[in-house]
Amino acid sequence: MSKLRASTQYINVMVKVRPGDQPGKYKVQTAPEMPVVTDEDTVINYQIYDSGDQNIVFTGMTVSPADNDQLSQASLSISRKLLTFSDANTSPATFNITLQFQDEDGVSFMHDPQVQNEPQR
Repeated sequence: MSKLRASTQYINVMVKVRPGDQPGKYKVQTAPEMPVVTDEDTVINYQIYDSGDQNIVFTGMTVSPADNDQLSQASLSISRKLLTFSDANTSPATFNITLQFQDEDGVSFMHDPQVQNEPQR
């Protein structure tokens, strides 16, 4: 008798970007603020859903600690409004993510959320 494996878990993180108090500075909000991953092999999508009248896109992501066996390399959608990576979630850990952005004038900026691994075994 075979056991069916549950389908892949997805966590969608909505990203809102607004101009800050100074030119070239931005306020970034993510919801959820810190995704808590409980299933193995979870796909995490960060999606820019609201950037006002600015054309803000992702340019990449870094992870700390960089030397880990949990998070895959990120990939960007063609529009660069969606940044996706997978999380093995085989051991408990907190990861500091640095999301990298660029505005329509070429100004680069970053936002530093976290991802929490809480494997359920």
